[in-house]
Amino acid sequence: MELLKEIRENLAAGVRGARKLQSLPTEYPAWTICGSDEYGIAVPYSCEEPFCETFASCEVRAAEIQIDGSDSERYLFLVSTDRSLRYEFSAICAEFADPGEGGSRRRELQESPLQWWENWRELLGNAISDKEPYSVIAEMMALDSLISQDTEVTWESVHGGSHDIESPDASYEVKSTLRKYETTVSVSSHHQLKDDHGRPLMLYFCRMEQSVHGVSINDMAEQLVRDGYEKDLLEKQLWQIGYKPGTSGRNRKYKCLEKRKYTVDGSFPQITADSFRNGEMPKGIIKIEYTVDLDGVDYSDW
Repeated sequence: MELLKEIRENLAAGVRGARKLQSLPTEYPAWTICGSDEYGIAVPYSCEEPFCETFASCEVRAAEIQIDGSDSERYLFLVSTDRSLRYEFSAICAEFADPGEGGSRRRELQESPLQWWENWRELLGNAISDKEPYSVIAEMMALDSLISQDTEVTWESVHGGSHDIESPDASYEVKSTLRKYETTVSVSSHHQLKDDHGRPLMLYFCRMEQSVHGVSINDMAEQLVRDGYEKDLLEKQLWQIGYKPGTSGRNRKYKCLEKRKYTVDGSFPQITADSFRNGEMPKGIIKIEYTVDLDGVDYSDW
C-alpha cells in the first residue's frame, strides 16, 4: 500500500521527469515518469531486443534514457496517455514495479515482459483494436503484388481509407480468413464495395494459416522494401496500425493457402446506395454491415 500511495502522489504532482520510488528496496529500483504527453513508471531492463506492446491507452516498451544525470541506460516502461484514469492506472504501475518476495516478480517481468503484457491484456478484456497480423500480411502481400505493376499504388487502410489499396486506375479491397473451408467475407459499410470515382474495384481474398513455414509482417516489410517500397513510409504505416518495432505480432508467421481475385461489378453480390430506390439510403440509415458468400462468384488467381 505504501508503494501504491507513493506512485499516486508522484503521478498526481505531475512534476516533469523521473522520480525514484523511495518505498522500494534499493536493489529493486523503479521510477515514476511524467512527460508532456504520457506518464507512468520505469524499471531497469537489460535485454537489447526491441520490445513494444500496447493495450487500451497503455504501452509497455523498452528504451534507453538518462535518469538523475547518469549515463543513458535501458529501462522497461509502462506508460499511459489517458490522464483521466490516472488513479486507476497507478494500481497497474504498482503491480509493475512491485519486486515481490526476493525479487521474484521483478525477475519474471524483466525475463518475460510479453507474458506480463498478455496477462494484463486478458484481464482488461483484450481491449486491442489493431488488425490481426494475418490480415496485415494479406494486405502487404497484395500491395507487393501490385507495386510490381504500378509504382503509384498506395496503402490506404492504415489511415482509415474506404479501400485498402488505391491506384490512379483502380481500387482494391483485401479480405482474409483463417477458416479453411468458408468463403464468406464481412463488409463493414455500404461504401466498401463501391468506388465513387468510377474506377474498377477489385476484391483480393486470402485464405491464411498460422505456420512456422509462413511469412511474418517483418518478412513482408523486408520484401516490400526490396521491391521498391519506401522503408520509412512503411514503418510509419505499420506504426499507425499498432505494429511498432518490437511488437510481438510482427514476428507471427502465416502462410497463404489460397489467393483469389474478384472483379466487383454489377454481377457481384453487394449492397450500396444504388441498391435502394432512387439510389439513396433509407432515411435514418447511416451504415450497413453485411456478409458476402463468395461461393459461386467468378474469380481468378493472383
